[in-house]
Amino acid sequence: MTSLPWIDWDVAAQTGRRLVAPGARGSRTEREQLVAELRADARRTAEAIVETTRLPHAGEARELIVDRATIVRANALTAQQMLAPLTGARPANPVAAAAGLTRGASIGVVLGMLGGRILGQYDPFGAQPTLYLVAPTIMAVEQQLKVPPADFRMWVVLHEQTHRVQFANASWLPSYIAERTRAIADAEDEAIWDDLPARLHQIRADRREKRPASMRVLNAFSSQATVTALAQVNAAMSLLEGHADVMMDRSGRRLMSSVATIRARFQNRRSPSGIPALLNKLMGMDAKLAQYAEGAAFCRRVIRIGGVELLNEAFSGPDALPSMDELLHPDRWCERMAGNG
Repeated sequence: MTSLPWIDWDVAAQTGRRLVAPGARGSRTEREQLVAELRADARRTAEAIVETTRLPHAGEARELIVDRATIVRANALTAQQMLAPLTGARPANPVAAAAGLTRGASIGVVLGMLGGRILGQYDPFGAQPTLYLVAPTIMAVEQQLKVPPADFRMWVVLHEQTHRVQFANASWLPSYIAERTRAIADAEDEAIWDDLPARLHQIRADRREKRPASMRVLNAFSSQATVTALAQVNAAMSLLEGHADVMMDRSGRRLMSSVATIRARFQNRRSPSGIPALLNKLMGMDAKLAQYAEGAAFCRRVIRIGGVELLNEAFSGPDALPSMDELLHPDRWCERMAGNG
């Protein structure tokens, strides 16, 4: 049964590709060196992450060095695949088809805006898992941060390889995330006055937990089904991103000398002020940035309590994932895991 209106994903990809800036180019020699280093780093870092995480499998994945237009198209294709069960074929009605084209163009604007920020990405949802490394953005950021290029490139690859290892050791994760993403898209809208006590409780809880501004607004105006699915996706993604941040630093300290400098300068880049901060909130990027910080804090606390072995329990199955409350209060997750042992 379809529940979403048709979206022209070709238009979304085309619009995003047209809007995204090409990014840093450098000389031909610099570009060739960048691509060669990224390929070499991708070949040798998966096993380093296996050793650091103590998750046993590296898995199989394509490792592609791409430009910004390619990552935009890849993200449009992933979204199309994830939402395909909820959408039908292109409508014969020309008005409905035109509306789908407009939806695609709107999504493409967002994809284009985000496409210039992505350094790398691991996609477990396609027919073949793929690790993308976005060469012009990596070059642009290493120049902006003024850090050793070879170290920064490996550091970025370590983050994406951590995602590869996560999914290789938790084969249930892609379907878990896809199902809850579809639940968000499929949830029915409610009038703001429906179930007002629950909405007020959610607003107070979000304020108490200092949730990102964009997430507070979304939760306040969404149905309870949407809020629940959002919390589940958010908790899972926070675990994945925080775990990747912690493990890239742990692995990086064994492989390079400038990890502390790179992390400090990169964190400053993640925490903009003024107009960039406002734009982050409007695009929901403040919620994405919170995933890294909250997830990393969760992982560090769990490691202090029970070591990497306890943290790895989070990848053992859907029931072992932390809830959003547990992610923000790691001791509660540790207590639950101890009770299940």
